[in-house]
Amino acid sequence: MAVLKLFYGLGPGHYHTARYWRKTLPWAFKTGFWPYRKFRRVVSAINFPPYHKLSQHKVCEKAILQLVGIPTPRFIGNLHHQRGRSLSGDCLTSPGELQDLLAKNPDSSKICFKLVEGYGGQGFQAVEAVREAELKLRLADSGEVMSVPEFLSDVLAIEQGGDFIIEEYIKQHQELSKMNPSSVNTVRIWACCIEGETAVMGAFLRVGGRGSLVDNTSRGAHIFTLDLDSGVVGDGMVKNIYNDTYQCHRDSGVRISGVTLPFWHESLRLAQQAVMAFPHIGFAGVDVAITEKGPVVVELNVEPDPTSAIIFDRSHRDLLEVFTSALSV
Repeated sequence: MAVLKLFYGLGPGHYHTARYWRKTLPWAFKTGFWPYRKFRRVVSAINFPPYHKLSQHKVCEKAILQLVGIPTPRFIGNLHHQRGRSLSGDCLTSPGELQDLLAKNPDSSKICFKLVEGYGGQGFQAVEAVREAELKLRLADSGEVMSVPEFLSDVLAIEQGGDFIIEEYIKQHQELSKMNPSSVNTVRIWACCIEGETAVMGAFLRVGGRGSLVDNTSRGAHIFTLDLDSGVVGDGMVKNIYNDTYQCHRDSGVRISGVTLPFWHESLRLAQQAVMAFPHIGFAGVDVAITEKGPVVVELNVEPDPTSAIIFDRSHRDLLEVFTSALSV
């Protein structure tokens, strides 16, 4: 532990979380993990930093994905108190304009709002349109019904500069919904593209906590390993020094381990296509949701959480060795 801390920047917490106490592990594996600063330097050498915002800004990301024909949730508009626009080009800056947009689109019954530059599920809201004498919105988490002006003011705080992308809410495949119906449960896929050649480096399943709208691990989501060849769900993992594992949802008791994810190979191909679509981006963690009709890309992460390598049980050096020039940084 002392050598790893002094010379490689890897503390005792990492030692236990990555299960370095396994006697079969070679020294090269242990020294192949990097502290966050080095991981970020390597990723910045792979993914040219001036192009990061093409993915980190959700409207730009959505535009690129749709232009190259990659399936994503249907775009409805960009809500902002000054520059908001709907897909049709109409202004989308006020409660009245949002109300008119929803009235003209009766098929948009359940929609979601995401911060254009939000992370970790921050600011996410899902609502259902209640079409009565006055169109109102029912919050997916609490069931509370609010007027459109109340929702924009009290929940989204639009007048304080809130900037949101509005999308059609994803109706996930029943196999994913059984795991936890309140959240859209997604697969995080690490994919790379080198001179037009793509590959998958690892993947894991995220399942939201009971009652949660999001499946972000920072918000209490469950993490399950995945077999890359078959798409079969393995054990759930807790990234802590105790290395707890489980097979069922820890809140509801629904068994998740052993399930084969539908459209598995299609999901892997889609993640690779998504990375290829972005200029000067060679590697990303791609979040993929699976619907009854197939997979859709939720978003890309050009600086994914480096601790995911622990879930894959592969070191950073091993995962990113294909980028030989970047590894010299």
